[in-house]
Amino acid sequence: MTIVSAGDLIGAWRLERWSLVHDDGRPTAFPLGPDARGMIIYTPGGEVSATLMRAAGTPASAAEKATAFSDSFAYAGRYEVRDTAVFHSIEIATDPALVGITSTRYIELDGDRLVLSGPDFTAGTGRTQRIEWRRVTRA
Repeated sequence: MTIVSAGDLIGAWRLERWSLVHDDGRPTAFPLGPDARGMIIYTPGGEVSATLMRAAGTPASAAEKATAFSDSFAYAGRYEVRDTAVFHSIEIATDPALVGITSTRYIELDGDRLVLSGPDFTAGTGRTQRIEWRRVTRA
């Protein structure tokens, strides 16, 4: 794997795919569906912000709005890059259980394509998160 620097990550990245790969060979799961949407932003000052959601459909009913929490996921905090990994120190999150943890994500960077992978947020689940991003470029 190629060693990367924080400068390689700075900017905005659009989600292409978020999957959970099970260690025991069960089929890959997609927490927010196979067509989930999202962005992650890395700043030069060391901040990170990530927001992911189920793909938008028709306008939500009152009942659907009540379940919106399960259809989206967001967190923000600080990040640090070391060798082939990025460490997200989560300061705020839609899931309060994540506040205060540091998430380790291994980096695969190929041009404008970024793959972050690592253990699930919850220890002992026997699955690995694989999050694929594409750098946002504006004309």
